[in-house]
Amino acid sequence: MIRLIAIAFAGSLVAAEPAPVLSPQESLAQFKFAEPGYRIELVASEPMVQDPVAMQFDGEGRLWVVEMRGYMQDLDRSGVNDPIGRVSVLEDGDGDGIMDKSTIFLDQLVLPRAIAIHPDGVLIAENKPLWFVEDTDGDLVADRKTLVDADYAKDQIEHSANGLLRAMDNWIYNAKEGHRYRRSGKEWLRETTEARGQWGMSQDTQGRLFYNYNHSQLHSDLAPPNTLTRNPNHEPSTGISVGVTSTNIVFPIRPNLATNRGYIPGALDENGRIKEFTSACSPIIYRESLFPEFAGNAFVCETAGNLIKRSILTDGGLRVSGSPAYADRDFLASKDERFRPCWLTTGPDGALYIADMYRGIVQDGPHMSPYLREHSKARKMDAPIHLGRIWRIVPKDIQQPEGPRFSKLTADELVKLLHHPSGWWRDQAQMHLVERNLAAAIPALREMALGNKNPITRLHAIWTLEGLRDPEPQKLLPLLEENAPAVQCATLRVLKSLDLPDEQLHAFIVKHTTKSLAEPTRLQMLLTLGDLKIADEACFESLRVLLLPVVADPLMRDATLSSLAHREIGFLRHLWIKLDAETPGLPFLIESLAQAILQSRDATAISALLTLLDSSKTDWRQIAILAAIELHRADLVLDPVVLSAAPAGAHAAFRSLFAWPGHVPEPPSKTAVRPLKPNEQALFVRGRQIFLTSCFACHGADGKGIKFLAPPLAGSDWVNGSPERLSRVLFHGLTGPITVSGKRYDAPEVQSVMPPLATLGNDDIAAVLTYIRRAWGNTADPITSADINQLRIRAQGRTIPWTEAELAPFVQPLSTSIPKQ
Repeated sequence: MIRLIAIAFAGSLVAAEPAPVLSPQESLAQFKFAEPGYRIELVASEPMVQDPVAMQFDGEGRLWVVEMRGYMQDLDRSGVNDPIGRVSVLEDGDGDGIMDKSTIFLDQLVLPRAIAIHPDGVLIAENKPLWFVEDTDGDLVADRKTLVDADYAKDQIEHSANGLLRAMDNWIYNAKEGHRYRRSGKEWLRETTEARGQWGMSQDTQGRLFYNYNHSQLHSDLAPPNTLTRNPNHEPSTGISVGVTSTNIVFPIRPNLATNRGYIPGALDENGRIKEFTSACSPIIYRESLFPEFAGNAFVCETAGNLIKRSILTDGGLRVSGSPAYADRDFLASKDERFRPCWLTTGPDGALYIADMYRGIVQDGPHMSPYLREHSKARKMDAPIHLGRIWRIVPKDIQQPEGPRFSKLTADELVKLLHHPSGWWRDQAQMHLVERNLAAAIPALREMALGNKNPITRLHAIWTLEGLRDPEPQKLLPLLEENAPAVQCATLRVLKSLDLPDEQLHAFIVKHTTKSLAEPTRLQMLLTLGDLKIADEACFESLRVLLLPVVADPLMRDATLSSLAHREIGFLRHLWIKLDAETPGLPFLIESLAQAILQSRDATAISALLTLLDSSKTDWRQIAILAAIELHRADLVLDPVVLSAAPAGAHAAFRSLFAWPGHVPEPPSKTAVRPLKPNEQALFVRGRQIFLTSCFACHGADGKGIKFLAPPLAGSDWVNGSPERLSRVLFHGLTGPITVSGKRYDAPEVQSVMPPLATLGNDDIAAVLTYIRRAWGNTADPITSADINQLRIRAQGRTIPWTEAELAPFVQPLSTSIPKQ
């Protein structure tokens, strides 16, 4: 038991006894599994490996390790930019699974952070540049460096690009950075993509990307990369960075006083242990055959909590959900305070490998709280440095298999390995076929794609053909008829990438729009239509027939908007004459289309939109357009759109929002409510989309609440009052009766629990709160993402819904002295 000495700082006790440095064998004895049947083994340790932060096996079974030796060498970050980082190659000479030899492949690096291995070289990410590094003479020592991207990593260590995951679609993705890479011949291509996650990235058997943030253990996308964000005038309300797991609770087996937010009341339990993720990183979806019971499970590191969490994922077709594998413990935890798991990978043997930085400090200086700095200083946690261990988890009765030799495999042998039961082998085979440009494998790959019974094998074959630029993509058309949604979706994407004539793809979509479609296939069809160069009316009709049966689904609406960039008015007109009656979701679709038209500030499209309004009568379609105009009122008042002529049948309200020949709007009058700034207005508009996705079912689209579900938000003192109280409700939920604007709401008048929206990111929560604080006559100030970040820090440690009484201390306005991290 650690002896605690009272050192007054931030209202907490700081443990003054130094954190002991254990030998690898001593540390080995500190591990505890959640259940029997598993063994953890030491693969390598200092001095063979130091400060490991990322690692990957190559096709010869060698382990490449990124060593960030410049990281936090002391509390003052001395030497942080010294070129002392390196990439080492570890080899197992006798085949027992334990590394015997280390070779420094490349040194003199500044804060290296990621690696991706190719047959002829290695991508290595440094503090800022991304390099392709080659060993031309086979001695495992670099002798040629080519600059791929001079601006790969552009921020501080914890908020800068990393990952370099080669996904099934042959692109290399990064956490924390919105770019992806692939090679075409000798040229490296760089393409913009959605920014994802914070540290580390993984994929499942279908090639879907998974990532996380330090406070939230697992996220994913519901649509393929770069498909939901094609419309510059519409930001999707869902589908990007969707939370997978319903809880972020963790169960350390030792005190975690050396955590950055340990000073916050409630962040630690009565034993000094963190209660939820604070440094989640390096998620991995297990795709190997060594542990059949882990198939499709997610594993996530918690560095500050000295543990690894396991979650069981359930695939619902479009949406993946996760639940803890254990109710009251975590898969692996350690009593060694310096065990710092920060990277997970699998190898050719199917084992789960852990990179352990093994150090006291794992918080970068610019983000270190004064509490943690004093704590670390008192306990001498800044020394020693340059330690590090690699561990692996295996079954108790493992027999080490023979290592791979991918460099010697022929094209036919590589194709056969696409059917291997383990994902590591399939990934390697696909990468070698594509990067070695083994075009002779194309006939065998087509045969595998068309005839193999395993859908995962077929997916690898399809994407390998994409990587090899199959010159006859029409031969893959029969795959579109398969009763396997993942295969259908991949084939649609690949055929478009390989330039199959758009008419053929559209013909398939038309043929199948009247059939019962699986959700993933319908979504992919909606997305594919946006890439086809066909007549607008043909596209609009296909979109309409596909969308209307599922128009209540925000994801399907977002997919449709993404496929309509700069054509929204044409689709709205097409819909207008074919809509017989209001159905759930249709008003929101029309509102989103109108919003995109207004956002474009295209005078011709806006004039056409206004012609759909008739001042003599107002139906549900017009109400939806008017709602969109109201959302953009602040922007239009400040900067009216200039129309070519007065809109026909224009409502009187338009006179202040638009200009036309002979009419100039009067300047906006002063108001007691501060007008939103342009960035705040953008947040407000986005918040409306999120509200219609996550909140309106209980609170109503008009904010008036719904009987037996939830009280009103319009005029609510909870909404217009303290943002701290309001944000805590979204972070953790609310239970029991409450009083809103003097009226008591009790069961059965409202539901007894409001679920938390904790899986939303800070930007999303800021947007939805800004919206509800300014909608329906509410007049409260907007809330920024930075505000939400600080409020989340203050509320850390809560794992159950709040009650009204517990939130009473947070009714007052937010203090301006929030500790910055």
